Amino acid sequence: MANRKPRHTHADAQRIHTHTEIDRRLFRAERLVRCMYFEAISDSSPVAELCMSSVLSYLADDLRDLR
Repeated sequence: MANRKPRHTHADAQRIHTHTEIDRRLFRAERLVRCMYFEAISDSSPVAELCMSSVLSYLADDLRDLR
């Protein structure tokens, strides 16, 4: 008999996809927040002040979809 990899059920595949999507969005949010933090503590960069509300709104919308 041939050795075959066990196939995932549809529920398993959906669960794996959901976890992957959650991890991807959380990683993206963490990276964006870190960039904004370093921009905010930089004295010569007005970028953080100009787009902080837009970035937070984007993160809220992106992470709200995870529920």
